[in-house]
Amino acid sequence: MTFKWTGWEPDPTAEKMVSPYIDWLKLVSFDEQDEKNQLSIEDLPLSPIAAEISGRSHQAAPLPNFARATADPLPDPMIRLTWMPDADNAIVGVIDSGIALSHARFRRLDGGTRFLSAWLMGGSWREESAVPFGRELFRTEIDQLMFRAVAAGAVDEADFDRRADASQFFSPRGDRRLENNATHGTMVADLAAGYDLRHSYEDEHRRRLPIIGVGLPPNSSMGASGNFLEFFALHAVEYIIDRADRIWKACDLPEGGAFPIIINLSYGLEAGPKDGHMLIEKVIRKINEEAEKTGRPIRVLLPAGNDLLSEGCAKFDFEGDHAKSIDWRLRPEDQTPNFAELWSDELPGEGPKTPTHPQGLSLRPPSGPASDATPGQHGQMNTLKLDGKPVARIYCRKYDGDNGWYRMSYVLCTAPTLRPDRDVAAPSGAWTWTLTSKKERFCYAYVQSDQNLTYGGNTGLLSTFADQNFSAYDDNGRLIDVASYSAHPVDTDTTPPIRRRGTLNTIASLKDVPVIGSYRTSDGKPSIYSSSASSDAVGDGRTAPTCAFPGEGGPALFGLLGAGSKSGSAALMSGTSFSTALATRMVSQAMLTWMDLPTDAKPEAPGTEAWFCALADGDEEQSNWPGIAVSEKAGCGRVNAPGTGRLPRAPERH
Repeated sequence: MTFKWTGWEPDPTAEKMVSPYIDWLKLVSFDEQDEKNQLSIEDLPLSPIAAEISGRSHQAAPLPNFARATADPLPDPMIRLTWMPDADNAIVGVIDSGIALSHARFRRLDGGTRFLSAWLMGGSWREESAVPFGRELFRTEIDQLMFRAVAAGAVDEADFDRRADASQFFSPRGDRRLENNATHGTMVADLAAGYDLRHSYEDEHRRRLPIIGVGLPPNSSMGASGNFLEFFALHAVEYIIDRADRIWKACDLPEGGAFPIIINLSYGLEAGPKDGHMLIEKVIRKINEEAEKTGRPIRVLLPAGNDLLSEGCAKFDFEGDHAKSIDWRLRPEDQTPNFAELWSDELPGEGPKTPTHPQGLSLRPPSGPASDATPGQHGQMNTLKLDGKPVARIYCRKYDGDNGWYRMSYVLCTAPTLRPDRDVAAPSGAWTWTLTSKKERFCYAYVQSDQNLTYGGNTGLLSTFADQNFSAYDDNGRLIDVASYSAHPVDTDTTPPIRRRGTLNTIASLKDVPVIGSYRTSDGKPSIYSSSASSDAVGDGRTAPTCAFPGEGGPALFGLLGAGSKSGSAALMSGTSFSTALATRMVSQAMLTWMDLPTDAKPEAPGTEAWFCALADGDEEQSNWPGIAVSEKAGCGRVNAPGTGRLPRAPERH
């Protein structure tokens, strides 16, 4: 078996603005076809604002073929509502996976749903749909489907899920997450906007906080890297705002008015620019700017991420011509591709059309030759072939920022290390990176997430960086955080190049939205998994999350308590996703109080960075936590959770 690098050569997909993730997915998983096993990666329309900002109208993204539109143009949405929201309502938007639309925690007192509309992105597309893919259900149809699923006086929620296309058994690409005991989306939606029908004191919140939901498609549509999340999240954010505005008009509410909107997007990415200039970040920034002009509050809340312990972040500080090296470890029997990215720091000016990366990168597989360390240029690629078949590739691309700067990136892709249907796979083990730079510069490396591509499978195994100086544990066997938790914190993230700082959720790098980390309620210690911002962020990136909300009870009290997949059930889950949902709940309830104030006495609407910092200042002072949470993990500080209407698992600490 012979390995051979092709050397830098033109990448024909760069001119067409095709993502390296799409190009590699087609090459190694789809045999250069657009469709395989009911999963299609043909072009889909971009959301309107994203198309305007990017200057293009379509983007390739994976999606089951039964979820794709077959007709164009699409009709305008028909807002089929018999129960109408009032002008004193605020909309809670939930973008997540596996949302149980018929769950009792999301119903009104009359038994109907509080979902005004829901877009199931992986659902079967229908000719009358007003969405470009997937299935849309308005409130009336959800109520009708619940009525048809009634058995013995109660809604058979499993039957409803099948009728609504939320649980799909007709295809191996179908979404069946709601068949589990609990789902990420139901838990998030409950913590953000769920209320117990037995509690009359919550009637006002149930009435005034209707929901618009977006169910993200299955993991196969996100790709092994999860990188296609951005495309679906762009659509989801714009959809919620568009439907809220259309519903306002359909209800004949006052001209020129609009519902306040609070959107929870508890998803993220591990790799990317982290400089505030991803397309989704630009779209959210534009939405915020437009909202400020009209005076209508729109709040998008994002999680800090759970990747502090992922060993997938590195920073290189070059001095002179000294070379730097790091190992990228691919796990054996990984049936999905692996991805990593190397980003330069900011480069001044717009740069030439085909600029050269300021760092040279040589990649050597286990028991194979190293690639040439000559720096690549924008629009080039270097492919490693095993017996003439590609097993790895390096793409070089340029990305423009604002205010006259740009950055260069390498995207490193490998084939799976186990391919039952192929005779050639990428070798597992340590792939060594050797980096060179002719100038004193910084660069940043990130491993992209690796997830299963089939329902219930365990085929995606996360790769990591490795360095002899890095240890995940201290001398006492405890996991190491970025700093000690004490009255006088000591920096413990001190073994470059692998870093714990800089692990912040990639799509939460922009400063325009609240970003929420996690802490445990027993002693206020930041959750060990809660990602940390970099103290020297690039571009317009963040140097800290906004604040932290509870993400777990304590060392012996795992996670937060919330709704299971079916009414009457409960589940425990842990992560910044659920801390973000608690923050969304707090903002939505405060928004109602704000709306009730006289017009001439209203302060700025709740949910801003400053608003969260004011809450954190007050709660930090009252709670008297035994240690200090450093800002890179907790931002302005820790905020006590709002009530969710559930019995506490242990005595609450205040």
